[in-house]
Amino acid sequence: MEAASAAATGAGIAASPVRSAGARVSRSAGLSTGARTTAIASEASADAAGRRIQQRANYSVKKKRELIALAQVAGVREVCRMEGVPRRTLRHWLDDAEKINSFEGPDSRKSIGRSGRREILPFGRELSAFLEEGRGEGREMTSSHMVDYIRQHHAQWLEGYMTDKKSAESGQAALTRLCQRFVERHGFTQAGTATGVGATRSSTATIITSASTAAATSPGAPAMNATSTMPVTPSEAPQTATVDDNPYECEPDDDSPLLFGLDIGTTAIKCVVVSADGGRTVAVANVSLSDVIVPTRPGEEEEVVENRIGVQNVDQVLLAVQRAVNLLPGTARRRVTSVGVCGQMHGIVWWCSRAVHEAAERLLATGGNWIRADDDSYEPVWSELITWQDQRCSPSFLENCREKIARTKTTGNGSPPSRIAAGYGLASFAYTLEHSPRTLVGMDACGTIHDFVAFVLCGHALPSETFMDTTDAHSWGGLNLQTQTWDPRVLRALRIPSSMLPAVKKPGTCIGHSSAGHAGFGLPVNKPVFVPMGDHPCSVLAALSQRQSQPEGNSKLTLVNIGTSAQMAMVLTGADVAKLSSSSESTPDATDKQDSSSFEVRPFLFEDRFLGVAASLSGGNTFAWLVQQWQQWAKEMGLAPAHDDGNEEQAAQREAEVYGRLIELGLQCQDTELTFVPTLNGERADPNATGSILNLRMRNWSMGDISAALSRGLVDNLFAMIPTELQPLVPVQPMIGTGNALVRNELLQRFLLRHLAQPSQLQLQTAADAAVGAALTPSLLGGPPVVLNV
Repeated sequence: MEAASAAATGAGIAASPVRSAGARVSRSAGLSTGARTTAIASEASADAAGRRIQQRANYSVKKKRELIALAQVAGVREVCRMEGVPRRTLRHWLDDAEKINSFEGPDSRKSIGRSGRREILPFGRELSAFLEEGRGEGREMTSSHMVDYIRQHHAQWLEGYMTDKKSAESGQAALTRLCQRFVERHGFTQAGTATGVGATRSSTATIITSASTAAATSPGAPAMNATSTMPVTPSEAPQTATVDDNPYECEPDDDSPLLFGLDIGTTAIKCVVVSADGGRTVAVANVSLSDVIVPTRPGEEEEVVENRIGVQNVDQVLLAVQRAVNLLPGTARRRVTSVGVCGQMHGIVWWCSRAVHEAAERLLATGGNWIRADDDSYEPVWSELITWQDQRCSPSFLENCREKIARTKTTGNGSPPSRIAAGYGLASFAYTLEHSPRTLVGMDACGTIHDFVAFVLCGHALPSETFMDTTDAHSWGGLNLQTQTWDPRVLRALRIPSSMLPAVKKPGTCIGHSSAGHAGFGLPVNKPVFVPMGDHPCSVLAALSQRQSQPEGNSKLTLVNIGTSAQMAMVLTGADVAKLSSSSESTPDATDKQDSSSFEVRPFLFEDRFLGVAASLSGGNTFAWLVQQWQQWAKEMGLAPAHDDGNEEQAAQREAEVYGRLIELGLQCQDTELTFVPTLNGERADPNATGSILNLRMRNWSMGDISAALSRGLVDNLFAMIPTELQPLVPVQPMIGTGNALVRNELLQRFLLRHLAQPSQLQLQTAADAAVGAALTPSLLGGPPVVLNV
């Protein structure tokens, strides 16, 4: 493993974005469970073992790239066993990894020298002459012109070529790809052209692009896929989401600078622009991920497209970001001077850096319709997103990881790394390496979903251009808080290649500038983009900015956020952290207790400031579950229609009525004896934790009792996570409450007040959301303070 990693350091896992169909299928399934991929790999191993003598030196460049990449994540010995490749041969490829991965010729070539297989088009000279003639006449030659030429002058060859294709559509797609490879091989390219969606990052586009393949099909012939001929621009796409109904105004004649903030949440995308000179919110746009329909890709089942718990479709996120940005007023977008990004923490997505820009351009230009369902050539450039809610890492797996880390020899700074847990980036990475390493073939970079969006936005194309801030890096686990770098002991123990991990940067670091084209999501070009940050610290930053003249982390306060999940954060100084550490050392079992709890000290956005965070997986999602459960019971009892009539507006209205009724009934039962332990989703420290109901009697089993008991349980669960040393501070210091679930649920507010000395200590803030905090990133650079006017 170490030999393979060392030999391929220069290229990382930079296999070609074009990989085998088998690898594609295993990737789409393997990131979800890993079991199916293992079975496929075992069958491939058995089959490869029987074909060792036949394989010898007949490996294409594409196959070599795949095996080089696989060797780095699975090890030389394992790859040789699985694929039947001689170990000496694979080591030779690893020595030449940089040359093989940088080879610009056809992937089907068997070597990277001058020799290559014979041109598949027997009339190449005539076709070249045809293209030269058209170009000489000043025409922009497209693949449709080539197809027409072939139909008119080489009909017999075309008939034979189409006979072995599965359908007319797949045959047309294959012919188009053949034409594109022809022009690439014969040098029919022109600099500075950006035709359709086929332009590359260096603005050198092939003359023959997929954007024009349907322009001139002959009568009676099956039409080419024309989805990318007239790309649906954001302004033309149907906008099912709307800009928030709010009092924000954007003066058309005002040209003062604005700050843009983007929050990539678990269920929705939110954009906000605030004024740079006063922090006034100018415009807000929200797009629910469920409103964005993503077409089925080749090799995917219908249910794969829909998000599963713990897994999200990255295409859907990119399209939702594009839609949200373009819902903002154009006059406001044009005044944006900086871009701040934040998002859901802990999650991980992998990608192939050099292929991201072109793939994102095509996706965003066509709304996801640039890939035909029967296109066998499609290869994904990025993986699914494994989110913070994912529970594939079982307690036994996590315990095994911790034991490996403990056994690994410590080098350098002895500061302990941030812990790993289910849903944390490095834990998910280690699980994927162990259970489905083929899913990472061709991927050379990884990050959070907001790191990836920033990578797309900046038009980056190298693994070295992947960045992550300290708050997100800590949330992945394995970060040395003192050195603010990845702990080498953790990486060695979990066999995670450091070359794939993002470079850790301080919050407020500029990592690039917004790019042109669709990958810019509709934002103005060449505006500074700051390193993405975690959504939770951004929420704290926005809350602090509303309370004081400068967004500094120097005030004693508590922030409670209840959205999908729930968090309680306390701004801590270095002295507070030292007090916690000394207390843990003086108490024999304190360290074990702290490691197993859901409270942790995290980096904050300011120097020498930290956040003490109690984080629960149970928040607004648990109360939403109760609402859905009541609706389901009503259907089962025949008190409500068994099937929805398809009217989403009416369904949403019925759901809102149930929400309101449950809160109303709960307010009448605030003193219920019923106790509801709300950990229905487990906790990161204990994924096997379950919920429970206690003190149940005949007189306290009403809807109001259940609603009140659940709300109280959600609040009490958070407070129970606070360490004993900090508990005396919570009742006496100011508290800020944020998050839709808290702001819209009076029951949660009532039970929160019970933990405070005075009701006046609680201040609810609807504007202190993560997107606003992300927009305030320039204030971290020491520039003029931005204070929100609320």
